[in-house]
Amino acid sequence: MTRTLPSPDADRILADAHALAFPRYPGTDGDRRAIELVEAKLRKTGLEVAREGFSYDIRPAFRALRLLMLGAALLVGGAGLLAGSSPLGAALALAVALAAGGTFLGWAPWLERIYAADGPTETFNLTARRPAAAPRLTLLFIAHHDSKSQNLTLPYRAGLTLAALGGTLGLVGLLAAAALDSGRQVGPAAPVLGSVAALSLIVLSTIRNGNRSPGGVDNAGSVGLVLELARLLPAAIDPEVELVFISPGAEEDHMVGAMRWLDAHAGELDGRPVYALNFDGAGIPGRVVLLERYGLGRLFSPFLSQVARRAASRLGLAVRGVYLPPAMGIDAIPFAHRGIPCLTLASGSLGRASLSVHSAGDVADNLDRAALGEVARLAVEMSLELADAEPPGPPTQG
Repeated sequence: MTRTLPSPDADRILADAHALAFPRYPGTDGDRRAIELVEAKLRKTGLEVAREGFSYDIRPAFRALRLLMLGAALLVGGAGLLAGSSPLGAALALAVALAAGGTFLGWAPWLERIYAADGPTETFNLTARRPAAAPRLTLLFIAHHDSKSQNLTLPYRAGLTLAALGGTLGLVGLLAAAALDSGRQVGPAAPVLGSVAALSLIVLSTIRNGNRSPGGVDNAGSVGLVLELARLLPAAIDPEVELVFISPGAEEDHMVGAMRWLDAHAGELDGRPVYALNFDGAGIPGRVVLLERYGLGRLFSPFLSQVARRAASRLGLAVRGVYLPPAMGIDAIPFAHRGIPCLTLASGSLGRASLSVHSAGDVADNLDRAALGEVARLAVEMSLELADAEPPGPPTQG
């Protein structure tokens, strides 16, 4: 049975976010300072806290991605130019580009091997645990503590990715229509679509990471929220339920911290249902957002989406489902690859706060108190439903 639960304190969440909102790219002094701050706050909850170090080398992945995008740009741009004179050649070029992009940008599980080796960047994962002697259920709560700046901020990256995908698929559509109607010409739109996709890919290949972003929206607000859940939930959830609060490092370097945490702990989660709530981008002004799909249309967890929508209905909250485009990563992806149902909670829509992500303008003042409070309330309500369910839910595979 659950006990009376105090409401999440949005002011405290916001205060924790402000304290954490300084540049903290993985491996920097800011990153180490953030780890110490979050660890100290977790220890005050009385939970069992562990700091686990790891190292990695992100450079091979960046080199591979740049080569992939430049190669795809050459193929798609060439297909647009060839479409009128050699439709078959254009189709073959597009097939190669789409196969490569679908394999590498859809976050295939086997690609995690690229990040397995140790390297020059050293950082830490933080874990706070309320253990159970014989847990019937485990709930995971995740929010990464690192931040990064980029020469292309997150919304522009998403826009360019969609432009590249849209131009490529538009070109495929023109070729397919011409093939089905032998008298139909591909027309002048083909080189335009090919050029749009190619230019988008070339610009995306110039992405560079830096340490200029205070990371207010990404992800200080979400860390503050998980700290609040760590304070409240142990007193409210049945002691037979294991509670684990995780703040991974290196999310901004292709989710390496989440991968390493799972490598170390996934075996401990066997034999019972496990559900994970990830928080990323919580605090952007606007309604609650559920990141439900990613990559090439893959689902995270239909079950947790249903739980979230039921909980939101009980609370009178409006929620919106969102698709995470290819080549964009969040910590929920490695968990999904391990078969752990994971849903990411965020908030807001396109505006000043979201446009600032991965830039020096991502300051804590962009966070909205009401949005943080609503995401926290939804997380609490979902946790109570999951913990009180008899039986606790479907099998782990989500």
